[in-house]
Amino acid sequence: MKLLVTDECARLARWLRLMGYDTVLVPARPLSELYRKAYNEERIVITRNRSVKAGCLFRVVYVGSRVLTTQLQELMRALPLTVDPERAFSRCDRCNVDVEPIEKTRVKPHVPPYVFQTQSAFHRCPSCGRIYWAATHWERTCRFFDRLRKEASHA
Repeated sequence: MKLLVTDECARLARWLRLMGYDTVLVPARPLSELYRKAYNEERIVITRNRSVKAGCLFRVVYVGSRVLTTQLQELMRALPLTVDPERAFSRCDRCNVDVEPIEKTRVKPHVPPYVFQTQSAFHRCPSCGRIYWAATHWERTCRFFDRLRKEASHA
């Protein structure tokens, strides 16, 4: 499932990437470019902007809330969107590119000494070069995903 999120939902786009979904972020205007991209790339449009109209060539899902958790819950009801631990953290949250494992020795000059000493696994975005590791932000994100999963199973 490939997603196209309009810019008024930028935070949502980042979290969809963290969940492992191929998610591009685009301006809601001009509409013709948004429609062309959605059609050409076979993407589902996610937006809060009611001027974006669904057509027979692509699907539009409107999120009503401005609150991230509620937006994700809305999407989980509207789409076959799940929180899959196997897919989480597989994409760069900035570039939307699949991250790749990188040898620990190669990241030493690019991470703080404490991180290098305490972490064993690293991933790198081949596009922007950003390096990822499982630290406290990763743990908080996993707890957030667990809450989403539990809430979705009770809905």
